[in-house]
Amino acid sequence: MPSLLKPITYVVHQTRMGLRNSINRRRNPEKYFLQDKTERIELLREGLFSVHYYPALTDHRVDIEGESVAVNKKHYPIPLLLVPPLGVYAWIFDLMADRSLVRYFLARGFEVYLIDWGKPGPNESQLSLENYTLNWFPKAVAAVQEHSGQKEISLLGYCMGGLLSLMYTAAKGTDVVRNLITIASPVDLHKMTNGVGKVSKLLSGPTGLIRRVTGPQLAKLDPSVFHVDGKILSILFKASSPMGTITSYIDLIKNLADDDYVSRYMTMNEWFTNMPDYPGATVRELLMKLGVANRMHRGYFSLGGHEVSFDRIKSSLLAFAGDSDVIATVASASAIMSVVGSLDKTFQVVPGGHAGVFTGSKAAHSTWSIAADWLELRSDLISDDLGSDLIEVD
Repeated sequence: MPSLLKPITYVVHQTRMGLRNSINRRRNPEKYFLQDKTERIELLREGLFSVHYYPALTDHRVDIEGESVAVNKKHYPIPLLLVPPLGVYAWIFDLMADRSLVRYFLARGFEVYLIDWGKPGPNESQLSLENYTLNWFPKAVAAVQEHSGQKEISLLGYCMGGLLSLMYTAAKGTDVVRNLITIASPVDLHKMTNGVGKVSKLLSGPTGLIRRVTGPQLAKLDPSVFHVDGKILSILFKASSPMGTITSYIDLIKNLADDDYVSRYMTMNEWFTNMPDYPGATVRELLMKLGVANRMHRGYFSLGGHEVSFDRIKSSLLAFAGDSDVIATVASASAIMSVVGSLDKTFQVVPGGHAGVFTGSKAAHSTWSIAADWLELRSDLISDDLGSDLIEVD
């Protein structure tokens, strides 16, 4: 009899737990969220925009995707500034304790800083690429320089964050950015396989005629016309991988009784479901300059009176693309290699789609590990004794 009661008791328990989580994740979703838990200090705030510093970890080891990583006792002096894309929240860099890019790079011995672009709404439709790259970005770099005491910095940008990093470096940061890392950043928008690439290529026209006609017309329209609501962004992002969305929800139903699984699902789903708006002025510029005209692939364009010429970039460059990314394809991301003036430049194709290449289950052992190894060799002062210029932390 006890042998019969055991499986029945288990089924009843699992059902009860599943019903509880099913109800609670709708009533109190924030209870399940795991993101943005690493301690950080705000260095600068200006409206939506802010800059943060992550103090060194006090742990001796941290768990990253099933692997115990020893926390480096020495810190490299060149600070690392993380640059998020627009249309998502900056906490994607600190997603979960064991899947946090922030914690991983802290453990590897880097001084980590983060730009947060905030949550733009319809009232911020006037925010343009000029605001982000020529106004806020230099202020973020200045805050990092003042706090770290270092003139040179390293940048790591994901998706649009990588493109913003390229624009800033070319326009104002050629003497400041020592190392530049881009992850899933599409430099040639015509090589994107989704609707953006196809429409942009179509509007550019075989001789540029359509571009010359549409460009001035787009410029005349009010930025609010181009403003994209975060809910629309979420739909478009999920549409890029419909089977993945369906599969993950089926897996959730199967694991509703598992608190940890539900928390991880809810955290990832918050990224893909709760997205801030994309400012209209920025969308308009992306369409005109980076989409229709494809000027990033050409390597130069004008922005706020500044010439943005990528051949001026001499920073050491490491660029990543995901082998199954249907947004920033390998072809669109690899175009960076032909437009920058860097002599030290590397392009890597790693496993994953657009999100997976950045913070998927394999990212820590591929993208992050490769980036940290590469950065270690370029983040200490030049000397005969490798590591003699590392900062010892008690």
